[in-house]
Amino acid sequence: MTLTKRITELLQALSAGIPEREFCIQLGFLATLVGEPFYLYGRSGSGKSLVIDRLEAAFKNAKILKLGKREHELPEKIEGYDLIIFQSFDPFNEQNKNNVHIALDYRHKASLVISGDLRPEVALNRTEITDKISLIVTLPESISAGALCSLLQTQGDVTKTYVPVGLAVSPEEKAQWNEEIKKISLSEDTLFIIGEIAKICDENKIYVPIRKWLALSNIIKAAAFFNGRTETRITDTFFLGSPIWGRSTSNTAIVDNYKIIVRDRILKDIPNIIANPYDADDLLNRVHRILDTSDNKYDTKDFNGEPCVLYKINIAGEPAPLYVPSRYIETEQDFNPYNELRQEEKRVRCNFHGTSNCTISIDSAVKTIGLRTNMARGTQSSQLKPKGKFEDFGTLPTYILKENDPEVIESKKSQLADIRQEIKDAAENETRNLQKLRDVFGDIKASKDDLFCNKEFFKKSQEQVSELFDKTKVVISKIKEAHELIAGQNKY
Repeated sequence: MTLTKRITELLQALSAGIPEREFCIQLGFLATLVGEPFYLYGRSGSGKSLVIDRLEAAFKNAKILKLGKREHELPEKIEGYDLIIFQSFDPFNEQNKNNVHIALDYRHKASLVISGDLRPEVALNRTEITDKISLIVTLPESISAGALCSLLQTQGDVTKTYVPVGLAVSPEEKAQWNEEIKKISLSEDTLFIIGEIAKICDENKIYVPIRKWLALSNIIKAAAFFNGRTETRITDTFFLGSPIWGRSTSNTAIVDNYKIIVRDRILKDIPNIIANPYDADDLLNRVHRILDTSDNKYDTKDFNGEPCVLYKINIAGEPAPLYVPSRYIETEQDFNPYNELRQEEKRVRCNFHGTSNCTISIDSAVKTIGLRTNMARGTQSSQLKPKGKFEDFGTLPTYILKENDPEVIESKKSQLADIRQEIKDAAENETRNLQKLRDVFGDIKASKDDLFCNKEFFKKSQEQVSELFDKTKVVISKIKEAHELIAGQNKY
């Protein structure tokens, strides 16, 4: 039996009968095996005692020191123990508090587990051991309906732990494996993720001691080791995206950003797919503007870097000039015009409805105060969101200077030539992106059955890549549609 298969069967035995706590047991097992102290947190009745019993059963011939809620004197020497457990820990009990400090300082190579129902930030701060605890393992507060039904149908006593012969870890094996774990290499992906989390900690004033970074790296290495690898993978770091960091504010900041860090790293070969995705809708709109509009030349003036039609309207007795980009003439699009400050005026909406006449609607909230009131106060127009409903204000004509103007026709031909090249480049690029996404999905899928892989985070990562894959297929279909529209016309 390979080591990976053995540990797989051991973890299955440890998790039997206590659904939705599997990952907590796996993480607790890893921390215990590599000797990193952790706080097992959960409300009363969440299964802390069951988890501790299972962790005890994972190690055979282990010398265990177990201290309950009541005051206990520590043995004179604790160096000889393999596992020290503080169960139902009370940080307000001075004897318990002193015992924990002694155990942490003199435990030698013994693993240490502290369990309690007080929030980690309260328990650890009160005991003044926050910087000495490597991670928090948090049990779910409840159990889903499906898992509950499964639990109720379980035959036998779930409080009893059965580990088949040959699966439990001996002290000698534990020592040997820890030496092997030290030889595991941290991959570039792993180092990148740890580095980015460290940046998030700095930005959010979250103090993480070097000792804790070393401990977390050791757990990552252990995950790779038991999967039969000599180098870590991104999936080995998935536990960093769970609430292991102590304070609730720290958990929120790190967990939320971890999702983004992993996403960006997984997609490192196609960064633009997130940062600057190709706008196929804009491509289609531009093609339709060229093909579906007349070749008339309109009375415009350059404003904000493009030809615009100037409409002078009055709202609440004050003039309000609006600059409408000529690219919208004869289209069906809703859009916001520019105001005199060269900003999009969000409180005005325009639409030509396929003609050269512009229908203007305004936010009902500005009918009595005008558009300039807030501008005079220095408020950015882009910050002024509509507060009321849009109401029709009027329909204004656009003056035609020349019908079927040769300059307009030549301009459209030039634009289409550029768009043809853009379509070619975009189609090639998006096709490459599609293949890269397929490869990324395959790489993630290959880690599906890895030991210690956070299945919930794994599923979300797969869904994220799958969603991007589907979006890219839609983009490609729209690029193809734009190509067919141009190929099907013979005017330009």
